[in-house]
Amino acid sequence: MKPKSLAAALVLTLASASTAAAQLRIDINIPANRLRVLEGDSVLRTYRVSVGMPGHDTPDGEFTIGRAEWNPSWRPPPGREWTREAQFTPPGPNNPMGRVKLFFAPLYYIHGTPDTANIGQAASRGCVRMRNRDVIELARLLHHHAQPTVAPGEIDGILRLSGTTRWSTFRAPVPLALRYDPVEIEGDALTIHPDVYARSRIHTESVIQALLAAGYDAGSIDRQQIRAVLGRAARAEGAYTVKLADAFRGLRRRGDLASN
Repeated sequence: MKPKSLAAALVLTLASASTAAAQLRIDINIPANRLRVLEGDSVLRTYRVSVGMPGHDTPDGEFTIGRAEWNPSWRPPPGREWTREAQFTPPGPNNPMGRVKLFFAPLYYIHGTPDTANIGQAASRGCVRMRNRDVIELARLLHHHAQPTVAPGEIDGILRLSGTTRWSTFRAPVPLALRYDPVEIEGDALTIHPDVYARSRIHTESVIQALLAAGYDAGSIDRQQIRAVLGRAARAEGAYTVKLADAFRGLRRRGDLASN
């Protein structure tokens, strides 16, 4: 291959890799205790997670995941009441950080845990916890897209050496959106998640805005029906899900002809 052709091929390869990394992104809805991995608009993986308990809120906003730590150790943060009796824990199966942690903000991580009883609940001190098998799968997926300094083929060997910590930096950091949306419409269903941080995000207007964002016609939205749905959701334990067709009579999408 001629030098110019080789250079052009290299540029094309790097551009393709960069595009693939840019398409991969992570979305976490805090009230839903749910993490999704997306490539473009396609959902590749969905995981149950644990977010911060009230008073230890998981931060919401736009972040990037720029590095991973395999077989991490855990050093109790100083000056915290809840770590007063805690001790340093070396890498291993009982480590509170699990088998891998993914950095997205100072002192905040997505990480594994040996204690899976509270997965799906607001139970952490602010980080996002996952089952070890799930966070390993997630980290492997990121290593296939984010141009890491540790090759994907090295991961099995790293995991076998569970007492040895290895770090990996992503040359193409993966975007992470942490959002607080207790009212969600997906497909033909409305879900109202608990307002775990008591931010007063569950009300008539939030349901209206969710319906509008999902493409429904403003003139077909009935506030009285919404209030009835909110009343049932308030009495439910945990998340409340209802089919839109069952909850709202006469609801129609924008552009649809009104029913005769």
